[in-house]
Amino acid sequence: MASEKYDYVLTESAKADIFETIGYIEGDLSYPDAATDFLCEFEKKTDEICKTPKAGRLVENEFLKRNDVRRYLVDNYIAYSIMDDEARNIIILRLVYGKRNRDEILKNVR
Repeated sequence: MASEKYDYVLTESAKADIFETIGYIEGDLSYPDAATDFLCEFEKKTDEICKTPKAGRLVENEFLKRNDVRRYLVDNYIAYSIMDDEARNIIILRLVYGKRNRDEILKNVR
C-alpha cells in the first residue's frame, strides 16, 4: 500500500505571512527563541497534516471563493491550505493570526 504522506508547498502569500510572523516575534517582541519555537511548531503541525491530508477542518465562509480550503491551528495562528491530490501536495495558502479579520483575508484566497 502506498504511503499517504504528502509534501507541502508554500504560496508566496504564505511565505510572506511566515516571514512577517517570525520578524514580529523575533524583532518587535524581542523573542528570538520564541520565533524559532514557532517555526518548529509550524513545521511539526504541517508535517502532521501531510501525513493525514484530510485532517484539517474544511473552512465554511461566505467570502471564500473555494469550497476545498482546510484550516489547522499553529499556536495562535491559522494555516489555510488545499490539497493537490495529483501532485500529492498540501498547498499552504496563508498563515494568519487568529484574531485578524478572517473575512477580509479569505476574500483574497484563490
